[in-house]
Amino acid sequence: MPRTITYSLREKAPDSDNFYAAISAFADEWTARTLPGVADLVDGFRTERAGRGLPDRPPASCVFDLLSLGVLLREHGGESARLPKWGESLLRSLLEVQERWPKGEPLVKAARGLVYWLARALDGRRTATGSGLDGLLAWLRATGEDTPAGRLEEWKDFFRSRNSVTESVNRCLCLADDFAEAGLEAFGEFTPQVESYLKNEASRSLWRYDSALLNRTRLEYHLGMLGNEILNRAYRQAFLESPRKIVILPPCMRLQPEEKCKAKATPFGEKCAACTPSCRIHQITKLGEKRGFGVFMIPDELRVFGDGKDASGALGVVGVSCVLTNWTGGWDAERLGVPAQGVLLDYVGCKYHWDKKGFPTDINLHKLLSVIGSE
Repeated sequence: MPRTITYSLREKAPDSDNFYAAISAFADEWTARTLPGVADLVDGFRTERAGRGLPDRPPASCVFDLLSLGVLLREHGGESARLPKWGESLLRSLLEVQERWPKGEPLVKAARGLVYWLARALDGRRTATGSGLDGLLAWLRATGEDTPAGRLEEWKDFFRSRNSVTESVNRCLCLADDFAEAGLEAFGEFTPQVESYLKNEASRSLWRYDSALLNRTRLEYHLGMLGNEILNRAYRQAFLESPRKIVILPPCMRLQPEEKCKAKATPFGEKCAACTPSCRIHQITKLGEKRGFGVFMIPDELRVFGDGKDASGALGVVGVSCVLTNWTGGWDAERLGVPAQGVLLDYVGCKYHWDKKGFPTDINLHKLLSVIGSE
């Protein structure tokens, strides 16, 4: 069995079938129990979006938005308050440089990590503002999370239109508190090493550009698990109606090291060249040839699938990534107009974030085929 760094959907089992059964049942129960308590916010928000001619957002998806806001503020409100204005501005500038200068990415990432560490170490607290929501949105943008920031800013504007920012945010925090307890009971067995990792590994990585990712709390892992299920349901019909489907896999799933992998570059990401039959990416690629879907290793930016390129519903995308990033990838896909579904890595192991040497990750193939609709 692979080493469990933070989470494993296979904990105490040969595969992740038990996890997917548990998350499906939990999502049903959680939505039915939670929605009535925030129905006024959800109904008002959906009505306001309809008035502006925006696409409808399903009630369960709206409740998850509110939960996400509450969890992020609960877990990172203090951290966002410690990020001074100069740190926020400099980090945003570095992100722009990184996008414009791809060849200098390693250097820029190192600078981002140093600035982020220094800004927090100096503790240049920004002026507190009411609910703390403005500070959270600024922190998200400074750490490169533009899509979550934009999504939650929609809710901030809606709360403001009702003159109820503080009261509404407090309700989101109550959702987070309730989910913290319920999520731990339901999914705690799949996140056994998170607390140990935060104490022993992540605490020594505060200078890294990905420090915000590495220091995500156990509650945020559980949030990601629920988010993947909720958003898959929200986008399901549009995805199934897409005549062409592709799967994008992360490079951490390949068996060979990056320098030995023979995958070929394409506009949609790297395409497996069948150099290693035992490689999981090769196996899924061959499966796709039989079942009628394409397979690529994930590109640097999901936006290659949108912005006018097959973004009219002709292309459905299945994104594979870890628990912490898959749900925000769903939000990215919605923003780009790409019908998408997500499949979670059963565990993490990439050398870019989690392990110095790295080891191949894997997914539940039955879940992948079920999501694509070709099981």
